[in-house]
Amino acid sequence: MNSQIALELFLKYYYVKTGKANEIVRLKAGKPTSDFKDFSQILNHFYSKRTWSYGQKRELSKLLDVRNSIVHKGQDSNWNDELATIIVRTMFFINATAYSTTGETILFNNYISHSIGENPVWRSGAEDFAAEFCDNIYPCWSCGAYAATEAEIMKLDDSNSVDDLICLCCLASINIGHQARLLDCHHCCDKAYYVDALNEQVDQLYPGKCVECETKTFVRKCSNCHDYYHPSIASEAQVENKYYCSPSCAEWH
Repeated sequence: MNSQIALELFLKYYYVKTGKANEIVRLKAGKPTSDFKDFSQILNHFYSKRTWSYGQKRELSKLLDVRNSIVHKGQDSNWNDELATIIVRTMFFINATAYSTTGETILFNNYISHSIGENPVWRSGAEDFAAEFCDNIYPCWSCGAYAATEAEIMKLDDSNSVDDLICLCCLASINIGHQARLLDCHHCCDKAYYVDALNEQVDQLYPGKCVECETKTFVRKCSNCHDYYHPSIASEAQVENKYYCSPSCAEWH
């Protein structure tokens, strides 16, 4: 019920914020009034004007059906896995729509994994939403969920930069341009190998780990191009105690 009310209020806010409130208010003698139309009418209007959205109309409509069933009939009050997932996806729909249209967000970035990511229903809903609406998805280095995507797709708050990966499951951000690097794993070949870019060791080595297959080895940073690579599979070269990812990079020495 709370999710349906939040969705209804958000859609009304969306129209008011974008200067289109007259499109969803009732008319009297051909003139707009201060009364909004029914939620189902507002939802239909929203989808009639958008060729693409961060959510499916049938899912959002089901929230209203269940809400009415509970309030007016005393039914559908038991646990429902499908509905729980829809509720999670609705929260992401609101956040993504708000960010893409007004630059505002309702979810907040966490520098460590939020405990909500441990909830199996939230995790399922976050992964499901990411799979459907995000072009590139990666496993999160904090919670392991396949729900990490670029900040330009789903921003959480103003602290996120364009180089961040945002995990929709645990709501943690990973700065790929400074804090970490994400490579293809040399063992399982998935793009799931995170490098701790702030923890340099001797011989240009950095600790890394694949969150998919658990492979844990050091990678090296090239002295010339500054790319990170797996020494075990690269054609690296060494010149005067400096390491390079390839002979061509070594030539620049």
